[in-house]
Amino acid sequence: MDKKWLLLVSMILLLFACPAWSEELPWEKKLPFKEATIHYELTGMEQGKETLYIRDYGKHQAKHRQATSTIMGTTQKNQTVQITDPDWLYTYDLVEKTGGKTTNPNKLYMAEYTKLTGEEKKNFEKNAKELGTGMIGQFGGSVKQKGGKVLGYDCDIVTVGGISTVYALHDTGIPLRAEASVMGMNNVTSATKIDTSTAIPDSAFAPPAGINAVLDQNMEEMMTSMIKDTVDTLKKPDGAKQMQQAGPMGMMGGAGMQKMMQKEMQAEGMDPQEQQEMMRQMNEAMQQMQKMKQPPSK
Repeated sequence: MDKKWLLLVSMILLLFACPAWSEELPWEKKLPFKEATIHYELTGMEQGKETLYIRDYGKHQAKHRQATSTIMGTTQKNQTVQITDPDWLYTYDLVEKTGGKTTNPNKLYMAEYTKLTGEEKKNFEKNAKELGTGMIGQFGGSVKQKGGKVLGYDCDIVTVGGISTVYALHDTGIPLRAEASVMGMNNVTSATKIDTSTAIPDSAFAPPAGINAVLDQNMEEMMTSMIKDTVDTLKKPDGAKQMQQAGPMGMMGGAGMQKMMQKEMQAEGMDPQEQQEMMRQMNEAMQQMQKMKQPPSK
């Protein structure tokens, strides 16, 4: 049961992981430093350390995480490595000795984008930027550009429905501080040091010995289909409006997102009844977040 609560928290937070649209398309973005090592401290339900290694202005990243989680009196060890390059996202669980990989979503978005006509590209870019703000608004959230600083760096403050506040390095998807509270479970991730001078060892980007990253073909097909459907909608003149009218789940991929969540639950060994209960709890959490954006009745 403890592991399932962790899964619930992870999936709710996953709902807000979407492309960062601004004046540049996501695959064109560059971080303000060519190389960097960011050290984090984890506190709350999960305690430990995390290190993010960045190369080539963010095209290559490696995140190493060592932590323990305590829920309902049970403590679990979490040790993971995530490696990102322009083509693939690799994830490794050093405790379970398992690994997986999926195509980098930016690569899929770029492939679909290149198929569009000039007019469709203009619609896509306009709608994508509008959609980013609209999605946050669906959950009573807001973005304050350069609203604060962390370790001397300007940060955009993103708040979502009372469950999370993230200080992201300005105009990037790199969080320097993240506070999350879901169903009484609290976590804080804080950057403690940003090192842009020390050379990064090649070992930081090497896959863990003895663990193979296996491609989940079903998940790959679902993600590809979800991204294709999103681009097909956003290329229309009123694409953003169509997705906003579909509601929060529709804006995040609708049935495709639900299938991905169900796949994760199946991987955790949950039976259909447990999966149904998990989805019910997630829907309740999302409804609560939407209520938070409603003005109080007079």
